[in-house]
Amino acid sequence: MGVDMIGRTIKGRYKLIDERGRGSFATVYVARDIENNHIYALKVMHIELSNDDELLARFQREAHILLNLSDPHIVRIVAYGEDNNMNYIVMDYIDGQNLKYFMLNDGPMEALRAFNYARQIAEGLDTAYKQGVVHRDIKPQNILVNTRDMIKITDFGLARGKETVTLTQSNVFMGTAYYISPEQAESGRSADTRSDLYSVATVLFEMLASRPPFEGESAVDIVIKHMNENVPSICRLRPDLPLETDAFMQKALAKVPADRFATPKEFIAALEQLQERVQASPERVVRVGGEAAVGVNGGYGNKPPSTPQKEARVIVISSGESIPLRGDLMVVGRKDPTLGIFPEINLADKTVGRRHAYLRNQQGKYTVEDLNALNKTRLNGVILTPHEERTLKDGDILRFGSIEVRFELR
Repeated sequence: MGVDMIGRTIKGRYKLIDERGRGSFATVYVARDIENNHIYALKVMHIELSNDDELLARFQREAHILLNLSDPHIVRIVAYGEDNNMNYIVMDYIDGQNLKYFMLNDGPMEALRAFNYARQIAEGLDTAYKQGVVHRDIKPQNILVNTRDMIKITDFGLARGKETVTLTQSNVFMGTAYYISPEQAESGRSADTRSDLYSVATVLFEMLASRPPFEGESAVDIVIKHMNENVPSICRLRPDLPLETDAFMQKALAKVPADRFATPKEFIAALEQLQERVQASPERVVRVGGEAAVGVNGGYGNKPPSTPQKEARVIVISSGESIPLRGDLMVVGRKDPTLGIFPEINLADKTVGRRHAYLRNQQGKYTVEDLNALNKTRLNGVILTPHEERTLKDGDILRFGSIEVRFELR
């Protein structure tokens, strides 16, 4: 299901006017309600997957769960149903970006802002907790931030409520490796609200440090670290933070659920103490690169002298064309003026999707993310899992469709 959906009307009422995002089994569109002219977000399951009973149950479950959750920090559902074998969910349109966008483009967040976002996520999860609902897929991509800086949790497709029947006996990997709790990685059935709060803590860690607490070359590597390795000291990465932040992270990211915050309310209370600690010390002298700098409200203060940054580019192997990588977020794809698609890295080959992949620059660290392209993205010959970021190093070979490029960072 692709751009040919633009202009279609679902259920005789919701006209699709733009594509907002595409996932592995559904696409989200911006839709206009032709009855009242309101703008909504409309999620459509890929029609080729409509015969997959497990995915269909997941899609319908998301709609059912959202109908019973009413909270300012959870995206509200308006309607759901089926039209000509297309299963859809109509939700409030959120004018803003997902949290991952800000994390990639803003770098390490000011402490109070990060604590505020984490608190709002926990407040939304408190409503879910009271309804017996476990989200099971909390990650920055599923957290929207509107123009008023309000958090909205979305994508309850993996959620499970008190009365939800478990979907099949298959070993489906639930959640995303960077944010998944040890017990959920081991057995998704055992996940409860403490698992969701573990994921919120990993998101908070990444907001503060510009890196998740555990990293690795593969999802398996990362999961093993979640299960076995000690939690890194956030205060070593951010010396401007109150020392109590380390104790908070140690408890929130404990390996055993019984050692963590038991409820969202407990999590929120601990966050409030950290916020008060930061606010009580509006100016703190910290050591940055061996020199004194003043941090204001948990900020970094003066930055150390910058070192010359390396320049990144991709070389198209077949032609030798050199394409400099400029910007924090670059789309790799194929230009289509008719559809108004002009990717930053244009590869003129029909095997390359119009929006094939993302290349990101996060403070000199480059990553690639496949956008569920038909002809896949490969890194050093390995097919990438859609929407999973992989770190790039100098000399890596990327393949978009049939076009191979070499990544250089020198």
